[in-house]
Amino acid sequence: MPISDGRFPTSRYSLVELKPRTGRKHQLRRHMKHISHPISGDVKYGKGNHNRLFRDELNCDRLMLAATDLNLVHPISNEPLTLHCSFENSFQATLDKLEQYKV
Repeated sequence: MPISDGRFPTSRYSLVELKPRTGRKHQLRRHMKHISHPISGDVKYGKGNHNRLFRDELNCDRLMLAATDLNLVHPISNEPLTLHCSFENSFQATLDKLEQYKV
């Protein structure tokens, strides 16, 4: 994006697909912070300057993390169960706004 995050004259963001094996609390958020790629909108593990940029420039004040597929074993039948949903409207709206900066 041709918008400064306060440290650099431009900002770079990536859409990443993560596939955790367990559902441990804050697992994805902590791992992404650990590798210096915090999730936008994360007030606990993220970066304030990037969160402000998303809020001010993209009108996005949410955590940019979404579970769209869940695979589990049904607790009664023991059959595999897959749940799928699309992105929530505000998540998709932010992705749509970012599309103009895609390279």
